[in-house]
Amino acid sequence: MEIPDRLEDLTASWLSEAVQQTAPGASALSVDVLDAHSGTTGRARLRVEWSSSDLPQTLFVKLAPTDPIQRAMVIETGMGAREARFYREVSASVPVRVARHLCSFWAPDGKAYIMLMEDLAAAGCTFPTHESATDIAVVRSTVEQLARLHGGFWNSPRFASDLAWIEPPMRSEFGVVMVKQGVEAFGQGQPACFREAARLYCGHHQALSNLLDHGTPTLLHGDAHIGNMFVEDGTIGLLDWACVSRGPGLRDVGYYLANSVDTDVRRAEQEELIARYVKTLRESGGPTLTMDEAWRGYRLYAIASWVAAVVTLAAGDRMQATAVGARAVQRTNAAIADLETTTLIEEELGL
Repeated sequence: MEIPDRLEDLTASWLSEAVQQTAPGASALSVDVLDAHSGTTGRARLRVEWSSSDLPQTLFVKLAPTDPIQRAMVIETGMGAREARFYREVSASVPVRVARHLCSFWAPDGKAYIMLMEDLAAAGCTFPTHESATDIAVVRSTVEQLARLHGGFWNSPRFASDLAWIEPPMRSEFGVVMVKQGVEAFGQGQPACFREAARLYCGHHQALSNLLDHGTPTLLHGDAHIGNMFVEDGTIGLLDWACVSRGPGLRDVGYYLANSVDTDVRRAEQEELIARYVKTLRESGGPTLTMDEAWRGYRLYAIASWVAAVVTLAAGDRMQATAVGARAVQRTNAAIADLETTTLIEEELGL
């Protein structure tokens, strides 16, 4: 069926046809857009009147962004189509709370995609704010949910069958270009660890990417920062699966702790949090990691969080508010310095 490219194309007739994959016989009588905005992707909340169905009256929709630059990035990286496929083919089997999926469609070339899912706010869920960075209950729940996700897919044979399309985390020269732009735009005045990380990432990009991909694969969220989470009954759920990938689980953990946890809280709690991850991973079907193995992974994967923060700030308001990006760069700088991440990378790469 044709994939809507604009909100105006989301008619009652289209909705009625689209939801047949999950709600046979459902029919939409009317549809109204309650609110909408376009950033990395297009988002909107809809009110739908159904003729005779127990489908929710409000829905959340994601589709291609309107900004030409953002649209080009989404097409180039395949982010939109990847997320749509995740919701249709994988979301029902993940052992963590995700938004319930009604339907999703994507074009083979990734130029168009759409996802219809539950409106989490209407379902009573709440969303963490930047203040949640100091809430240790939120932090612990996040680490535990990541461990459950990873344990459920640890070295899964599905990566050779129905999940073979899920690839290692994205790597491209786009990241190098954006980090270089970040160095030029706001590198002056940054600490020494910032310049050293930029040198390693830009100068040894492929070797570093190979290092980060090495290890037993599991299902990664891929962009596990606090803005991609929600809370239901005190437990964290995960949103925005556009960067879903396969790789070592501690990549998600290092990404989250370095980016989205207050620096003082991280410093005080990080050993307990890594031990909590190790314990929950084992209880969820994963391996028994030693603390040394887990700590090394945490130290190493903090660099992935640093790269994401620098790229986000370099992109300006097109991806996140500048204040959000600046805060993430500050936190990830502190993390890679505390953990001596660049020293570890040099040792691993033999530099």
